[in-house]
Amino acid sequence: MEPQPRAPRAAAGPGTAAPPPRSGERVVVALSGGVDSAVAAALLREAGCEVVGVTLKLWDYPPEVEGGCCSATDIGDARRLASDLGFSHYVLDERERFEASVVAPFVRAYLGGTTPSPCVACNQGVKFGRLLRLARDLGADRLVTGHYARLGIGDDDGSVLLRRAADRARDQSYFLYGLGPADLTRLWFPLGEMTKARVREEGRRLGVRVADKPDSQDLCFLPSGDPRAFVEARAGGAVKPGEVVDREGRVLGRHGGVHRFTVGQRRGLGLPSPTRLYVVAVDAGTGRVTVGGEEELASGGLVAGDFRWARVPGPGEALAAQVRARAPEAPARAELLPDGRVRVRFLVPQRAIAPGQAVVLYSADEVVGGGTIQERVGVCD
Repeated sequence: MEPQPRAPRAAAGPGTAAPPPRSGERVVVALSGGVDSAVAAALLREAGCEVVGVTLKLWDYPPEVEGGCCSATDIGDARRLASDLGFSHYVLDERERFEASVVAPFVRAYLGGTTPSPCVACNQGVKFGRLLRLARDLGADRLVTGHYARLGIGDDDGSVLLRRAADRARDQSYFLYGLGPADLTRLWFPLGEMTKARVREEGRRLGVRVADKPDSQDLCFLPSGDPRAFVEARAGGAVKPGEVVDREGRVLGRHGGVHRFTVGQRRGLGLPSPTRLYVVAVDAGTGRVTVGGEEELASGGLVAGDFRWARVPGPGEALAAQVRARAPEAPARAELLPDGRVRVRFLVPQRAIAPGQAVVLYSADEVVGGGTIQERVGVCD
């Protein structure tokens, strides 16, 4: 799913949109067992599409865990939905691929002093590739998911664009930046114009039994929400204790492993101080965690690698960058470096840029490209 750079084009206008699947089309719907994918499937069924439901089993949960996108409870909910609406449902075992593409890199990233974005890795390395191949094998015209994102049509070349959802609070385009043009032509996101409240209303109207099911709040393989114990259990002797220092190198304390820290973190430092201290840098090579005041978190830019362009922005084109899943976008400029990496410069310094996270570039609401943050530059001293 490697996007190829294309010539500059105009951003998607507010009225442009990719057409939905037609009545009679066969579509594969990714079912998680939650309300979003359930409503997506019900809407396509109502529209007269031939729906095939597919759930990816990605992780083994202990018996006491009921949540998670592929727990026994959620797989059962997906199966019951298919039975209620009268379409076939399959469960595919992708645990081995998920371990190799998401979980193992997640552990390595934390041990390496960076903060990974596992949902991005899962979409790029597991979910969409597998489901798009399955849709092709089943002769399905589209793959449908319950993501909050929209598709648009380029004004000059007719290509399909990935756009933010109408509900910015629910927008998930940040996690989908790795989808290339060839992928987007075969996708549909029926919830892209809806709010969550509207989705639940539609679920009740359509008789979806999970219409009021609570959302999952944690990573699917980390129901506790705390990566530290998970990484320690997986890492064994690879955990590296070290020193906590200030920007001048003065030792303020010791820590039990760099995996316990991320840039911008304030809690859990265990350091007496008359002022608030934050993690401003993590160096896995030396084991040092550097702390400082909040003003030291500001950066004028970053460098990203593994960058995937949806298109090459035009000279001087106004862009906005999003550096975390819940961060607001910030006006920025992007520069392609000789080594293929991308330097992003902010018009206003940004707070707590964490290596390992994704940076996604937007032009208006269109995804232009994205990559993995490798370093922050222009640190404000």
